[in-house]
Amino acid sequence: RFAAVRSLAVQVVGGAAGIAAAYAGAGIYALTINPVFSSLMLFAINYREYPLRIRLRPSRGAIRKVFSFSAYQFSFQLLNFFSRNLDKLLMGRYMSLSDLGYYDKSYRLMMMPLQNIAFVISPVMHPIFAHMQDDLKKLGESYLKVIRLLAFIGLSAVLGFTAEELVLIIFGGQWMPSVAAFRILALSVGIQIVMSTSGSIFQAANATRMLFICGLFSATLNVTAICTGIFAFGTLEAVAWAICLSFAVNFVQCYHALFCLTLRMKWGPFWKSLLSPLLLTAILALALAGLTHLLPAGTPLPAALAAKSAAAAVVWLAYVQLGGVYDLKELAAHLRPGK
Repeated sequence: RFAAVRSLAVQVVGGAAGIAAAYAGAGIYALTINPVFSSLMLFAINYREYPLRIRLRPSRGAIRKVFSFSAYQFSFQLLNFFSRNLDKLLMGRYMSLSDLGYYDKSYRLMMMPLQNIAFVISPVMHPIFAHMQDDLKKLGESYLKVIRLLAFIGLSAVLGFTAEELVLIIFGGQWMPSVAAFRILALSVGIQIVMSTSGSIFQAANATRMLFICGLFSATLNVTAICTGIFAFGTLEAVAWAICLSFAVNFVQCYHALFCLTLRMKWGPFWKSLLSPLLLTAILALALAGLTHLLPAGTPLPAALAAKSAAAAVVWLAYVQLGGVYDLKELAAHLRPGK
């Protein structure tokens, strides 16, 4: 709870400071305020909560203790950064700048739910699951509950059927060519939301070496897929499809390495936990496809987006509550103040 409240408060204050600086005329320097301010504030808050004695002379013993863990973790993050951005670098070099702009808009829009859901959960997961590192079975069983919950979000179907409305409302009509690429990339959102939390479990299980190996395989496959889309086909849609296929294969290899090789568990419960969320996604897709067909031509974009969002919310709530997946009334009661 402390980590979640700390991160939220720092991001809100840092974001507000950046916006205020932009309005005050700071220009591009306003973009640096939030990351710099957030880092400094996180350090200050953490130091106040968990004070440590700072020494100017480095301790070889302390470095040796965390080196193997940190080296593999750093290498994984480095690989992940370059594989995530290589597509835009190559497209800027070998395709037109307009194609790069359309692709970048669709990719950034696809990343929004990932950043606002998974990237908030992951930092909180690591310290919680780290207490279970001596009981891998309990760690795996607890993580399966998280996977099931994230998989039930079902954003892939919702984003795919609201692609045109989202792109045109957020960015404007001039970005219409981004719609097709975004609709394809949206198919991978559900997979990415689930998979983005796997790193915290590798770390909690003290298996950063396996995390690095998975990252190396993932980066190699991503680079191959990106190059295939750019050099073999040369279209935005081809690159988007190639990346989606790469994410799907990486999803399988990542969780095979996590459950079978790291946690030493059978793979069956993992796939079983995804069956009900996949069924919900299929029902959402059918409902939204039917609604899209019924909406009159020329329906205003905000009205179409509101109708599809409302339909998706009704289907999701009905499936989760009536299907006995989660007791939403009980959950709401626990979230009330004083509970």
